[in-house]
Amino acid sequence: MTEEKKWKRHPRFRDLRISSDGSDFLLNDKLLKIRDHKIKNGKILKVVMINRTYYSVPKLILETWGAPKPEDGRLYFAIYKDGNKENLHPKNLFWGTRLMNREDLFERDLKLSRLTKDQTYEAFHRSQFHGESIASIARDMKVSDMAIHRAIKRLRRKVEAE
Repeated sequence: MTEEKKWKRHPRFRDLRISSDGSDFLLNDKLLKIRDHKIKNGKILKVVMINRTYYSVPKLILETWGAPKPEDGRLYFAIYKDGNKENLHPKNLFWGTRLMNREDLFERDLKLSRLTKDQTYEAFHRSQFHGESIASIARDMKVSDMAIHRAIKRLRRKVEAE
């Protein structure tokens, strides 16, 4: 025997109902299609269209089934506990800040850096464990002193967060 889905109305969109497992959205008793939408930073976000506007599926699910968003003035986002964007169950979602995901910050910063990931680790290792100056590392890698300084700082932040 399969368990029947439970539905709950969204607090802001009164005609929107969301299933208890987050898999189905009904607007005026019509099933909405959950789509993948590419956002500015290149990541894929699950969205539904309501009145010709895209809305984040995880955010709508959390607003309906999850704990209230903290009201401390910071910007909060719906984050997946297991990192699986296909798992839309409310128990897999929580309110978090972007800063909570240090690995994403590290990867984003690497894309903007003149150094590769391997060069970043090498610069950190040479500076921290061999005592080499930033200037000599920069000369060897043919980048500016500031690029090396930022790479070391970036990796230090990542290590401290773990």
